Amino acid sequence: MDNSPKFNTHVIANQNTVTISISGHFAFHAHRDFKGAYQKYLSDPKISHIIINLAGIEYLDSSALGMLLVLRELAETSKKSLTLSKPSPLTERTFDIANFDKMFTIT
Repeated sequence: MDNSPKFNTHVIANQNTVTISISGHFAFHAHRDFKGAYQKYLSDPKISHIIINLAGIEYLDSSALGMLLVLRELAETSKKSLTLSKPSPLTERTFDIANFDKMFTIT
């Protein structure tokens, strides 16, 4: 029986943008699923913009912040823009404390 917290990804690629909606508990256990959701789009020449929809996040920890920072670096290297979208109030407070508004476009 799997007792790890639930984490889900849902990916929609549309023209030059990929939107990755994530939900549940965004923590270290989600690393593989999160990376798997975006990895192929970093090398896709048709994709120029990545949006991470955070509306469904119920919990996040410092490893989740680290995963977003890694994605930011990879997106810059791949010449893709990155937006963090629809953070929940909890996520928004965490981003404020971590000064993510200075490092990311957050809508």
